[in-house]
Amino acid sequence: MNTPIEQLVLSPMSELYKEHIGFIKAKNVEGLLDQYAEDLLLISTLTEDRKPIYIQGREELRAFFESRIFSLENLEISLNQWAETSETLMMVENIKATDLEGGVADCRFYDNWQLENGKIKTHFAGVIQYPDGTYTDDASMTAQISDSSLGALYQEHIGFIKDKNVDGLLSQYASEPLLISTLTDNKKPLYVKGKQSLREFFESRIFGLDRFDIEMNQWAEGRDALMVVETLKTYDAANNLTGELSFHDSWALKDGKIATHFAGVVRYPDGAYQ
Repeated sequence: MNTPIEQLVLSPMSELYKEHIGFIKAKNVEGLLDQYAEDLLLISTLTEDRKPIYIQGREELRAFFESRIFSLENLEISLNQWAETSETLMMVENIKATDLEGGVADCRFYDNWQLENGKIKTHFAGVIQYPDGTYTDDASMTAQISDSSLGALYQEHIGFIKDKNVDGLLSQYASEPLLISTLTDNKKPLYVKGKQSLREFFESRIFGLDRFDIEMNQWAEGRDALMVVETLKTYDAANNLTGELSFHDSWALKDGKIATHFAGVVRYPDGAYQ
């Protein structure tokens, strides 16, 4: 999929996204701010040191757009991935632009939105490929799992998967969870809604992993939000490496439970990048 945004299927979410890009091109900060909830959180990893920055509230968002985003000219966008529900959006964008010095920036993003009452409440703006060509799962990209409550929840999550403890996993999710995964044969998004569907997803797809390790490439967390890039390596019984892939994993939590799980692939087992 390499789709110009003009060819998106018409929906309230695609219209919101097209409006969003239009506001950026027009440098209309008031229009952009109106798309966000007042208590918004935006996490971005498009930084010089590739460490996350956290934007909270509309005044910080105003400064973010005016100082960072509005410096880009001749913006060209196409989409490698698109998944939506009425309150969520998960996409992969190819973005090409010119900066103020005339240099060309060419990069790729996982852009995930969690809406509340029609406004963007949590915006996960994660990089897949940086302007210098480096991918976010590069071996030089390393991070530590936080010793926070979210870090503990993540560690528990991985432990439940290794133990094939489906009830433990389900207890981490809200009563009506949504998981969107792009780890599919045709690389099209799969929507997993509700705990029964989630149970079947883990038992039929995830528990087939017998031996694996996780290497953390990026870690970012905020209020009720987690955004990570992780490399998963699988092994056989003799501890020989059998496969490697990477994910851009984002959680939007509600009351301490995972309400929305964006499980986006960065690099597929065949080595292809999203």
